[in-house]
Parts: sequence; structure tokens; C-alpha cells
Amino acid sequence: MNTKEYYIDAFVEYLEANDKTSGTVKTYKKNIKDFIKYYIETYGEDFIPDNVIMMDLKDYRNYLLNVKRQKASTINNKIATLKQYFSFLQTSHIITNDPSENMKKVRTNKSTAPKSFSKKEFRKIKRHVYKSQKELWILVFEMLSKTGIRVSELIKIQLVDITIGERSGNLRVIGKNNKERNIPLQIDVRKAIISYMEIRDKLLTDSDFLLLSERKAPFTRSGIYKMLKQWGNNTNIKIHPHKFRHYFATSLLNNPDANADINTIQYLMGHESIESSAVYLRAREEDLIKSIDAIDDY
Repeated sequence: MNTKEYYIDAFVEYLEANDKTSGTVKTYKKNIKDFIKYYIETYGEDFIPDNVIMMDLKDYRNYLLNVKRQKASTINNKIATLKQYFSFLQTSHIITNDPSENMKKVRTNKSTAPKSFSKKEFRKIKRHVYKSQKELWILVFEMLSKTGIRVSELIKIQLVDITIGERSGNLRVIGKNNKERNIPLQIDVRKAIISYMEIRDKLLTDSDFLLLSERKAPFTRSGIYKMLKQWGNNTNIKIHPHKFRHYFATSLLNNPDANADINTIQYLMGHESIESSAVYLRAREEDLIKSIDAIDDY
């Protein structure tokens, strides 16, 4: 497929210029190629962006939903990609009209909160991490579970972003769209940082980043994912970093002593909108199952 002909290369440059992660760029690129392949095979003609109309996009959405039987979240991700792609083409004066401008996403009726760890799973992971006596592991665990930060934010933390006093601490986080937020550091996190710093100081490095590998290089996303995968293999628990974010949010909302409301969650997790935080107010799927299973025959 000639990506230049379809302006995909130019679109990729646009995404990278707007600080999209390599993972996001890769997904967007694949989503566009999938649509172009569908277009050529369905209509039997070359793909020319300016020839695409709204009906083509609706047909594609229906094809993904009714023929490919893809999940609404997957389809909506592809729709979001196409909307950004065609908007870019119009802004760049490559096409006259944006056919995706009024494109609607697939409606979903999500009744459950995002999947998180059960308390039993969380304790099992924590025990495994602490039993290892690896200061780096303990720090990553405490950071993810008690600050709610994303992996992309974790690996960017610099020493200057951390303030620790006798009874308190603060973490400065630069989130999406370079939006800054300050997260109070819970005592376990502070202890983990102090213990890790004793090991880190022995590396005799002038790096500004908090998390460093044995080669004194800043940690990468893949490095964190490999670490979590090892935890998962050793505990037989499916571990994804977002599950720590979900556990963090639900723990705050379900703990009356935390006195946290939806606005607190929005700020601490760096959500752009209150809707993103509202998902944690929903019942967990596991709780719904327990409720149904508790029904007795009369």
C-alpha cells in the first residue's frame, strides 16, 4: 500500500508533532489502512480521499458492527481515527469537505466500572512484590497503586518533581496535553522512594529521572510492562497497569475515611472531563455477579 498516495505519512507526521505516543500512531495508521482496504474491496475502485462520503463511513461502521461483530469500543476507536484523519486532510486543503464531520459513534450502555483487581488479587501481588525485597519493584508497585498515575507519567518523573518532608510528600505530574497536577504522597510511597533512592544513589549517575535501569538509563514503557508481566506470571494474575489506576480510584471512592468525591478523582487521575471519572461510580461487574448469584429460589 502506497502510504504517500493516501497522505498517511503526512498524517503520521502531524500526529507525532502533536505528541501522540508511538503506540497511538501505530494504531491510527492501522485503522486507516483497514478502512482503505475495506473501501477498495467493497466499491471496486481506487481510494481517493476526496471521493469518500458520509454513507461510506456509515457502511463501514455497520460492517464492523454487524459483519465483523467488533466491540463498540473498538469501532469507536476506529471512528475517532477516521474523524481525525479526514479533519487533517481538510485542514491541509487535500480534500474539500470532511465526510466524517457528523459521524456518530456506536452507542454503548456501559453499566459496570472498569475492571480492577479484587482485594485478594491486590494483596497477592503486593506480597509477591515485597517478598522480592527489590526496592525498584516496591517503588513501582506503590507508585502505581497509591498515586493513580499512568505508566507514561511514571517513566517521566524526575527527581525535581518529588518533595518529601517528615510527615508529608508531594509528586508533581505532567500528564496529557502537558497538564500539571500535584499528588500528595501516601506514607508507603514515601518510604518506597526513600528506600529506592539509597540504591539509586549507588549508581553514581547524574540522570534527572527517578526510575533508572541497571544500565543507568531511564525506564521505558516496555521496561515497566516487562516488570508487570513478570509479576503476573509469578502470581498467575492478569496484570495491566490501568488496573492499578482503577483500583486506586475505586478504593478512594469506597473508603469513607478518604472523603473523596468525583472531582477529587478527576483531579488526581488527570482526567480531562468529569465523564471519564464518573465510570468509577458504576457498580463493578464482579459485584453484579455476586448480587445475581445471591438470589435464592423461593
